[in-house]
Amino acid sequence: MISICHININSITKNKVELLARFYKYDVISVNETNQKSERPFSLLDYNIFRNDRVKKAGGGVLLAVKEHIKCREIINKTTHKNEIIAVQIETLLYKSILISSINVAPTAKIEMKIFQELYNINSNCIIVGDLNATISEMGSTKTNARGKQLQELLNEGSQPLLSFITNVETHPTIDSINGHKPLTFDIQIGAEPKPTSPRLSLNFKEAKWTKFRSKLDQQLILWNNDLSLNSPLDIEDYSMFITDSIMLATKEAVPTSTPTSKSYALSEAFKSLITLKHHAYRRWKRAGDNIDKCQYYNSKILLTNSLRNDRRDNLSKLMSSLCHKKMYSDKVLLIVRKFHSKRVKQTFTSSMTYNNTTTTSNKEKADLFADYFENDVYSYTDDTLPFHD
Repeated sequence: MISICHININSITKNKVELLARFYKYDVISVNETNQKSERPFSLLDYNIFRNDRVKKAGGGVLLAVKEHIKCREIINKTTHKNEIIAVQIETLLYKSILISSINVAPTAKIEMKIFQELYNINSNCIIVGDLNATISEMGSTKTNARGKQLQELLNEGSQPLLSFITNVETHPTIDSINGHKPLTFDIQIGAEPKPTSPRLSLNFKEAKWTKFRSKLDQQLILWNNDLSLNSPLDIEDYSMFITDSIMLATKEAVPTSTPTSKSYALSEAFKSLITLKHHAYRRWKRAGDNIDKCQYYNSKILLTNSLRNDRRDNLSKLMSSLCHKKMYSDKVLLIVRKFHSKRVKQTFTSSMTYNNTTTTSNKEKADLFADYFENDVYSYTDDTLPFHD
């Protein structure tokens, strides 16, 4: 199953956090009116971004965000006669592939019929979402405008093979807007083909168990028949493969993989509760028209903005505090020094060592002198002058 969300958002950057908080579970998110500049990067946690920004004018823009685990690629990215379009092909299990397209038509423009024909020519299994600024009286609008007539013509002419697969169609309260553009969500009962995992591994060598690595490597290397001679390129290649496989097996057992760091920070419970409060107030206001609910809706929007600002400040404070933390003050560092001290006592160091007008002669004195140097000059505590604290 592929879950899809479409929304008109009026600046995706400004409403990014609430968008993720409410619609993070959806596989594909289509956004119109992104209001982004092409030179500015944009990302959503765990999504691949495909975008078509409006050039030289404010507003507009379309974007498709597809979950990273889904195999997909961009097919169309262009603007024709104020029709902004982005289309992505998704590999599926039932069909070979389907197209998902997001289209935004400016209020002063006509629907460019050739765009739809181009999409159908590429793949007739196509899902098209967006804001066409079209009204059709048969679908609940007060009247049918020119774009509505064009849309009705498209619906009459085009085939709709995926329509029977669409389920769970729902609308949701708006994000930072009361202009009637409610987010639309639905499911397509077709499984997406997962993207193959990358063969490249990120290993955490700081947590490696090197004793276990050497032991496992020794176990593998003794399996080689030393009586074999390496006389041909094929023999050398076989030996190289054996060495490589031995190292890989030892690494797999002794070196853990790295845990990916979070690209975003968790939303506070206060922020989540304010989102719910705002949505409930909006629904009551639209249902009953009570001014009390209207005031509560706008007050919730202000509180939501303040809560988001406070969360960002707290996150920045924690980040700066972690960057300023004196990482030398740890038991692991002292353990390393003690190990070095123990080894140095048993080793020979021919040159003399001088520190604080003290010159050493024996190896033990040199090791003790180094320990004093590390404790006084390297590991010494200094006055706290940091501007950020936990």
